[in-house]
Amino acid sequence: LNEPFFARFVRLHPTEWHNHVSMRAAILGCPHQGSCFPGYFRVNSEAQCVENMAYKKQTWTNDRNRRQQQNNAVGELKFRSARETNGDPSLAVDGLEESLDWSKCATIDNYFVRKPLWMVDLGRETDVAGVMLRTWHGNNKAINSSVSSSVYRDYLANLDRYNVYVHLRPRRYRFKDTNLCSFITRTDQALTSSSRLHFQCQRPLRGRFVYIEADGSTDRWNKLFTAVLCEVFVYEQ
Repeated sequence: LNEPFFARFVRLHPTEWHNHVSMRAAILGCPHQGSCFPGYFRVNSEAQCVENMAYKKQTWTNDRNRRQQQNNAVGELKFRSARETNGDPSLAVDGLEESLDWSKCATIDNYFVRKPLWMVDLGRETDVAGVMLRTWHGNNKAINSSVSSSVYRDYLANLDRYNVYVHLRPRRYRFKDTNLCSFITRTDQALTSSSRLHFQCQRPLRGRFVYIEADGSTDRWNKLFTAVLCEVFVYEQ
């Protein structure tokens, strides 16, 4: 099912299809109208709940500093800044939406790579119709008043663009225009004013792996930037 139903009965109907025996299943009930269950979400307030293809799936980033942290012993770990404590990539698909605290979000930065990437494995090939990203801007100073969160706000100011790609293969570093689902730049008000970004593909893209690529401004003296991914939602055609 691509949306949840309230139902008690399931009807199995043996039938013939293309000269072969087949089976149809019917759910006798009504579409769910309340809050979406875990693993489902609404693209907008008027839409039905649809499955989040990224929910609790395997993730990966090309941000090498996290790999270095895991290889070091805890006692020998030396942080270069508060950005070193950036969240694990799996935090972007854990299904927790209640808090927009940066410490509970996945983050990627360009300290070791020019264009940091976050990837999720959907588990199977599908026609991806769009991606929604819940992010953090650090605007709530009453809640996020720590030194570390202020550091994140500084690096967020250098963020200039998000690109979303769909690919058949994992751990890609370069993409073709045909892999591009959509993008949002700083010239779009949503990048800096909205905590929920919607990347609607111009056409459904066939693939198994969804990538979010971040890029920074080129006209600032400080080139370091951070992208905060609190929750990622992927929906299919």
